Order: sequence, then C-alpha cells, then structure tokens
Amino acid sequence: MDEMGVMLCILGSVKVLVSKNDSRNYRGAGVKRTMVTAIKCISADGRSLLPMISWPATTHRSNWTTYPTPGWHYACSESGYTDSKIGLEWLKRVFDPQTKARAY
Repeated sequence: MDEMGVMLCILGSVKVLVSKNDSRNYRGAGVKRTMVTAIKCISADGRSLLPMISWPATTHRSNWTTYPTPGWHYACSESGYTDSKIGLEWLKRVFDPQTKARAY
C-alpha cells in the first residue's frame, strides 16, 4: 500500500485567443489548487488493486470526475490527506475484498 498526494489545478476563468497586436494587458487565468490523496497497492506479482481517492471535503460529489472510473473508491477528509479512519475504510472496502480469494 502506498499513499501519494496529487495537486489538482482548476482554472478560474476561460482561455481566450487574442491577436498579438492587441494592446490590452491580459493576465493568466486564476488557478485554484486542491490537494487529493490516492491510496494504491501493487502486489509482488504485478497485480494492482483499484485505488481510493481522498478529497478535501465533507461529502463526495459525482461531478468531481470527468471520465468514468469504474470500481474506484472515494473518501473525504477535511485536509484531503489519509487518516486512520480512511486507512481502515480502505482495508475494508478495497484491500480485503480484492485479496481475500488469494489469501492462504
């Protein structure tokens, strides 16, 4: 099991194409940075488990992902980092169900 932080950048405005001769001073788009954490696991034989993504929020919203992510698991914490509650949730919802059949 490994934990990795990822910084998301969300543009705060729309990009506009303008002529290079336009004398107005355009500034870069405002950017909002959000930190999320991914918990992932790859076994020694190369098999990987589906990830758990931890968002800095109180509830997860389905519109936070642009593309379908079947089987991925989501959790929320105030900071977006993994804590003991999210770690235990990962063990119960991800690790145990996906590795139980291979346990000796």
